[in-house]
Formats: sequence, C-alpha cells, structure tokens
Amino acid sequence: MITLDALDKPPNSLFWSEPLAVDSDFKKEDPLALDYLGQQVGLWLFPGFTTRTNRAQYYAVVLYGLHLADVATKKYGYAGNAESRTQLFERWERFWALATLEFKNGALEQGDEDAMRGVRGATRAWKPRSKLLPLDFPLISRQSELGGLGAYLSSLREYGLVSSDSLRPTPAAQRMLECFWSEKGKRNWSHLYESYALKALELKSRNIARSSGRLTLSGLGRRSRLSSLVQEARTAQQKRLWNALFISATDNSTLPLARQLVAAHEDGVDEAQALLEAMHEHRWGQLPPEVDEKVQVALAFGRLAREILQRFDLAYGYLDEHGWVADFDTVARACFPNDRADGLRSLCNAMLSVRGVGRFRALRFHGPGFLALVENLISTDSTDSLAHLLAFHREVQRSRRGGGAWLRSDQEKLVLQVAGYNGHKSEPDFPGFKLNVVRRLLADLGKLAR
Repeated sequence: MITLDALDKPPNSLFWSEPLAVDSDFKKEDPLALDYLGQQVGLWLFPGFTTRTNRAQYYAVVLYGLHLADVATKKYGYAGNAESRTQLFERWERFWALATLEFKNGALEQGDEDAMRGVRGATRAWKPRSKLLPLDFPLISRQSELGGLGAYLSSLREYGLVSSDSLRPTPAAQRMLECFWSEKGKRNWSHLYESYALKALELKSRNIARSSGRLTLSGLGRRSRLSSLVQEARTAQQKRLWNALFISATDNSTLPLARQLVAAHEDGVDEAQALLEAMHEHRWGQLPPEVDEKVQVALAFGRLAREILQRFDLAYGYLDEHGWVADFDTVARACFPNDRADGLRSLCNAMLSVRGVGRFRALRFHGPGFLALVENLISTDSTDSLAHLLAFHREVQRSRRGGGAWLRSDQEKLVLQVAGYNGHKSEPDFPGFKLNVVRRLLADLGKLAR
C-alpha cells in the first residue's frame, strides 16, 4: 500500500515529463549547440537540402499539391492568397496520405518506405470497409510547418521549382507535374486522377469516396506513394528530379559530393566519418579545391565536436552518479584527464588551422562562441577547461528563450540543476552533415544499387 506524507516545505525545484507530441520533430537535447552547428556545416556541403528533405517523391507530391491548389482556386472560386492555398494543399496532403494507406491496406508504420509525415494521424483516420473516408482529420500537429509543405518548400524554392514570392510551381516544374501520375502515352489517365484528387479540395465536402468511376483510392496511392519512383520503375520522373535537384544545383558542392556518395556506396562505405576521410584522400577521385575545403571543415568539426560533447557528458554523468553535487576540481579532472589532454589540443589545433574555419565566425548564432571555446581549450588546465566549457554551455542555454544552464558552479562546488539528460549514457555520434539525407534521395532516384 502506498502512503503519502506531507512535506514540511515545498521542494526547491519541480520537474515533470510530458510525452512527445505525435509526429513531432524531436531531437535529443543539444547542450552545446553542436547539433545546430553540424547542421550549418551540412548546409555548406548541400545548400539546397535540409535535414527533412530526404525523399525524392515528396518533392513531386508537394509540387503537385500546390498545382492542385492553384487549379482548385480557379475551379471552386476560392481566394488565391497564401492562407487559402495552404489550406487547399493540406487537404491534398491528407487525401494523398489516405490514398497511400488505402494501397497499403492500412498497414503503414513509421519506418516503412512509404511512411509519410503524419503517418499516425492518417492511420487513425483510415477505416476499413467504410465507403467514405474523412478529409478534415488532424494529420500532424502544426501541419503547415511540420507537414510536407513546411519540410520541402524552402528547398523547392532554392531549386527554382516554386516561386519565391508565392505558393505556385514555376514553369521548371511543368513536365514533372504533367507526369506526376504516369508518363504520357496511349493510356494516360492523368486528367481522371486529377479530377478525382480535386474532389478532395472542394472544401464544403468533409469526406472522400474510396472510388471514382473506374479509379480507386488504392490505385492513386500505388502511383503516388513515396516508394513509387522505384517500385513503379518511374525512370523518366527519376531523371527529371535528378536533373532538378543535382544537375541544376547552382552551388559548387552538391553534385560532386553526390557523385562521391554513389561511388562510396558501391565500395560499401556509408559511415559519415569514413566517407569524409575517404573523400579528402581522393579515394573516389579528385574534388574541386573549394569542395575539398568544405570536406576538411566538416571532418575537423566532426572529430572535435564529438570529443567536446563527450567531455560535457562526462561532467554531467559524474554529477548524476555522485548525488548531483561534487567538488568542481574533482569533476574537472574526471572530464579533462591529463592523459587525454594532448589529443584534445591536437583536435583543437586542427579545427583552427583548417581552411574555411572562418565560416563559423560568420554564423549569427554559436559559431564565434564555439571557436572562442576551442581557442581556450588549447592552453588551459582541466579546471579552466571545464570553466570555459560550462561558460559556453551557459551562453547556448541563455539564447534558447531564457533556458538555464544544466550545471551550475557554486563556490568550489558543481551542482546539477537539470535532471533527465540521457545523452551522457552513450558515446556521442559523429555528426551526419545531411549525408544520410542525400543518400536516401539518391536511392529514390535509382542512383544507388539496392
């Protein structure tokens, strides 16, 4: 039997946990903004992609949804403003998600090659055997931000496929849109598929039928699901997307690095650090000097970031295991041991000496502070090194809407203030730098052997 005892006074701190929102874009906590800085490095390597633009067919799905919103605006007499077009697009996105589920007979889990953003919301809305399916269900929390449009719009604009000042596809996307459902031929029914989809964008209707004439929702799902480029052997559409996203990329690194990833895949190399090391050693051919410079920056940052995060994790873990309070100098010796000092200094010197390190100084957030930390770690003892590390952590947390430091120095003690961080329980990963994102795109485009 559980009994409750009254407290003499309330505790100094209260903590509670809340389950993650369904389909949230949660990332593990980032106490030193190293994940953020790693994303910036990834942006230098692949300026047109984000961490969320990892499926090639999603580009076509978002483009087609914006095209349908434009058609529906004229067909049904809706306002042509951004708010109205976003609402229409979200109708299309829910319809498309239901079509995919219909093809999969409702069996679609996160991690499936056809799992879309909002898969749980779509799964809850899909019901077997009913003649009608709902269109106004909650697909994903904050759908306009976290759904397909929020994830892919900036990239589509970067590649000139969507207008920079509206939600309309540009002429560059026309052929891709014409062949969204199938390649043009003797039995092209694209106009019928479009008519079926447009029924979902009639806002006065709250449901959609599972069939329309000779067409079925399942058939639309088969033709448009995320794996359709590969599974339906859509080689011409794959080529269009390859040309749009890689051949036509205006930066100097996306295409040559993509070609390196293809060659690396053939050699069975896919881990981020091994990839970058082999690229720098020209294992798959010479890179242009300016691209090799970016690779060197990524490699130096990745090695150092992993080491620095491990030092923070050691400090946090020490306090977590010793009652949340310990002597500052004792913690410092635990996370900055003398036998690892030379290795840390070597990584710091490598970071500061690499060409292109100035990119960090130009960042608005955290870059200059990170380089200042690196400079300080070269010549300080364990106590001062921990002090500099915690000062950087404190500044990072202050920039996050008033968040406080997780570890607080109090005279000669160090106190754990925020419990629940689990990152210290495992070895830090080498940053991914969007390499997996691009590799997934390349697989969808048929560039990587399955």
